[in-house]
Formats: sequence, C-alpha cells, structure tokens
Amino acid sequence: MDEQTLFNHLPELEGQLGVEHVKPLLEHFGLRTLQEGEVLVHDQGPIDALYLVLSGSLRLSVEFGGHAIQLGEIGPGNWVGELGYFSGVRLASSTATACAESAVARISYQDFDALLNEDSVAVCRLTHGFIQMLMRRLAVTANNPVIDPHGEMLLLGDLSVPWTELAESPHGVVDFLKTLLGVH
Repeated sequence: MDEQTLFNHLPELEGQLGVEHVKPLLEHFGLRTLQEGEVLVHDQGPIDALYLVLSGSLRLSVEFGGHAIQLGEIGPGNWVGELGYFSGVRLASSTATACAESAVARISYQDFDALLNEDSVAVCRLTHGFIQMLMRRLAVTANNPVIDPHGEMLLLGDLSVPWTELAESPHGVVDFLKTLLGVH
C-alpha cells in the first residue's frame, strides 16, 4: 500500500501520526478487500493481526449460547484486533463481518512489535488512538444497555469513533491520564 492510497481512504491519519511516521507504518501494512458478508475474524478464534477499516463497515457480534449478538458497526478509521494484541490472549473478542464491500489494512502483531523498535513515536500515537477508541466504545456501550430475555445486560451501540476525536494532536501523558480518570 502506498501513502496516497491510505490518505485517499483516511486523510486524517497523517494528522494523527505525523507525515514522517506514516511511511514506516505503510511498510508493514497489507491491503485486503472483503465482500459483503465475508467474515474477517471469528469471536474467540485465533487472531494475529490488527486491522484498520479503510472503507465500508464491519458488523461486530459475539457468540453467546449458540446465538450471535450484534454489538454494532464500525466504519473507516476504526480498528479490529487491538484487544487480542494488548491482552496477549491472541483471540478475537468478536466476529467482524463486512456489511458491504470493505477495505482493511492489516498489520501483524509481529510487525507491530517490529514497528515499535523502528518508530516508537508512531506506535505510541497509534496506541493512544487505540485507547481513545476503546474508551469511546466503553462509554457508548455503557450508556446504551439492553436487557435480554434472561435478564442479562447486553451492551449495544454505535462503536465507531469519529475521526475528529482520534485526529486530535497527541496529548502528554499527564493530560491523557487526567482524561482517562476524568480529572481536571
């Protein structure tokens, strides 16, 4: 994948990472196109990569009691596979299925680790974006609970994170911790 292809899909990524940090990331990215209904990863199945949605959208669901529970959809600029990477479990936390023809960029966990050695600033900024995305997803799901027929709470919602929130300039560690903890 080249820079122009990436920026055509996600022009805000340059602002999030900084132009000098995009090229090392691109050297590790592979491009994959999914057809409508095609499954990218299966809930609790092995996973070894991070996927960035470039176009289209993915429906996230979890398998529960023999049924698929729809969690929501994610669009361009959102990632899949971050929980498997950061938890070290290497299992997908949901099934990701293309809602329409969709393009994703793939970076293996091994290549993400290599990128850490090559360009730690890029990885730090991406990790900051992952944390923002996960915080947003948690807030959305916690604010939109649904109770199933058995009295269990399901957390549904729009899981996409707007680029306007992710493309902000990176904050310092202290500012990040204050935001995370809700302290001013």
